[in-house]
Amino acid sequence: MKRTPLLLLAWLVAGCTALPQTPSGDIVATRVAGTLAAFTPQAPTAPPVAVTDTAPPPPTDSPTPIPPTLTPTVTSSATVTLTPTTVAGDPRTALGDPVWRDRFANSTNWTLSEDSFTDVEVDDDRLVLTGLTSTDGWRLTWPEVKDFYLEATFRTGTCNGNDHYGLMFRVPDRHAADEGYLLGLTCDGRFWLRHWDGESMDTLVPLTANPAIVQGSNQTNRLGVWAEGEELNLYVNGKLVDELTDDSLTDKGGFGVFIGARKTDHLTIYVSEIAYWDLP
Repeated sequence: MKRTPLLLLAWLVAGCTALPQTPSGDIVATRVAGTLAAFTPQAPTAPPVAVTDTAPPPPTDSPTPIPPTLTPTVTSSATVTLTPTTVAGDPRTALGDPVWRDRFANSTNWTLSEDSFTDVEVDDDRLVLTGLTSTDGWRLTWPEVKDFYLEATFRTGTCNGNDHYGLMFRVPDRHAADEGYLLGLTCDGRFWLRHWDGESMDTLVPLTANPAIVQGSNQTNRLGVWAEGEELNLYVNGKLVDELTDDSLTDKGGFGVFIGARKTDHLTIYVSEIAYWDLP
């Protein structure tokens, strides 16, 4: 059963510029709205890595409004300590080795660039994503997947309140990036899920505190989503935090990461791994 949206916002669209790498690959870079505004993401390119024999086509550009993040503050003292050993029910344990994984030994899968909204680089085996304004920004890499478990390991720098970061997935058109799901974590220990349909933004899971989230500055969280048909199961640090069904997007699409510097000037996150698994 599809969850009834809790937030529905209309957005104004502004523009930003794509930053291509080479004609043999494709990476998407987009920008999302601030608390009460929206902007237009663009789609840069980058070459594929050796894990595939097929390079994606050159990108095109299209606007994507993105919703604001609400400002209520939730405090919690619960934390989770990450270890190499996964917890019971962790999809990584059941699924084995991923089909595709990037541990950022190089920048092949991503466009490294600075613009008005974000700065992106690869340093010390991490993707470093910095928010330069109060608006959000993202990068999409080149694979397109349908039914999958997708996970990324994030570490925050200095952060506060509803500063946030997360995964964007099931983007039908990686070039336009004008539709997709956004799964986010906030610095103060909340998660949420939203769907953008090209005209409006639906909140499928509202801002929700959960003790599985390690909140605060300089903390690490693994954020994952199990997407199988209409089924969407959300994971933090290997623990299931919510499950729902939504039929808005069930076909294959692109994925990537995003950042929202709501409270902290030059908020920076560090992504040490992003990977996906085909489902059994």
